[in-house]
Amino acid sequence: MSLSLGELISSHRSRRNLTLADLSELSGVSKSTISLIETGETKRPSYTTWRKIAEAIDIAPSIIINAFVDTTHHPKTLELVLAEVINEGWEALVTKVATRYLESPKIDTFRALDHIASTARDTENKRIKRILCDTIISFARSRGIPSYLANALYERYLIERDDFSRFEETYRRGKELLLYVEHLYVEDRIDYYYKMGVHANILDLHDESIDLCRLGLREDRSDNKPKASAYISLFNSCIYFGDFHVADIYLKEYENSEYADFRKNHFRATLLAKKGQHEDAISLFNVCLNETNREGRISIVVDLMESYLEVGKTDDLMLLIETEDQFLPERMPQHPYRIKTLAQYYRRKALCLISMERYDQGFHSLIESIKYYKHIGIATEVIEGIRLFLRHHRTNNKNLSFEHMESIENICDNIL
Repeated sequence: MSLSLGELISSHRSRRNLTLADLSELSGVSKSTISLIETGETKRPSYTTWRKIAEAIDIAPSIIINAFVDTTHHPKTLELVLAEVINEGWEALVTKVATRYLESPKIDTFRALDHIASTARDTENKRIKRILCDTIISFARSRGIPSYLANALYERYLIERDDFSRFEETYRRGKELLLYVEHLYVEDRIDYYYKMGVHANILDLHDESIDLCRLGLREDRSDNKPKASAYISLFNSCIYFGDFHVADIYLKEYENSEYADFRKNHFRATLLAKKGQHEDAISLFNVCLNETNREGRISIVVDLMESYLEVGKTDDLMLLIETEDQFLPERMPQHPYRIKTLAQYYRRKALCLISMERYDQGFHSLIESIKYYKHIGIATEVIEGIRLFLRHHRTNNKNLSFEHMESIENICDNIL
């Protein structure tokens, strides 16, 4: 059981062999006040008084706050304490203090929610920002306040979306907002639809990507960068389903956008390849490679490799692999789509090398692919990569090396 304020003070004072007079002198708080607190007659001392006493007998600040918060509902005091625990980074206390503040009967519920929401927006620490959002979500859900619930879910999704290691989980959590999305401002709702649509596309959830992007387009009458990204996702999903006519419509919408970039020709070449016009596609892919900077080449290479395989140009494919220093990024990409593209490149490279009986290089490349899929938290592709790795060892009668076993073991850590 946790000690009351009075018990906490009395315990620490006794441990240090201090009399009431000694503690009064050290803290600057009168003996009578300290005595009343210790006996429980004063159940809610001011935070300033309590802090002076606690610091005088070396009670850790986190313990001070944890005990003090249970004694007060005063909004201004709780605001002061919340600011302190956020500044110190005491995450467990952030939840406790923020919840206490929201539950205070001495402040209007909506004013309290506004304060916590504003504090979350102004907080730079993303972990604490997420904790504040979670606190609002829990409180608003239990009280049936959908507008605050919707906005907190939206803010949490934006925070968690940057954590690539939980990319699948973030998408699943983000879908809860669909139940309350009408409570968002129009601009935020459109932004949410687009971001979730792109997110679904990266996870190969193409039905959901199409639905989400179309919901955004239905309300959006402007030309903007997120809308252009949505057109790309719609194009990719239609290509996946073999609906080339609709894919062409979305590609034209993208091409007409002010925010279209060098990828216009890349997507046009992809459409040609999917229609079976591989020679024309290969020609256009190579034009794209020559016109694009290093950062943008990897996604072109992945699609070009597929066309080379389709027409049996293994020599050109191997030449492409041998010149990978010209298109592999020099540092880890900061966008999940680019990381996924790297994973796809290494998997295609691996399967090509294994088919040519260059097993060691192929297995190494497959391990690299699995690592990149793990980095963005796509567990299904990690599992598929491991399955391919083991299957090709078995079918080619190859023993697993200790190095590869260690790599697989490390990949499996925290995969789910």
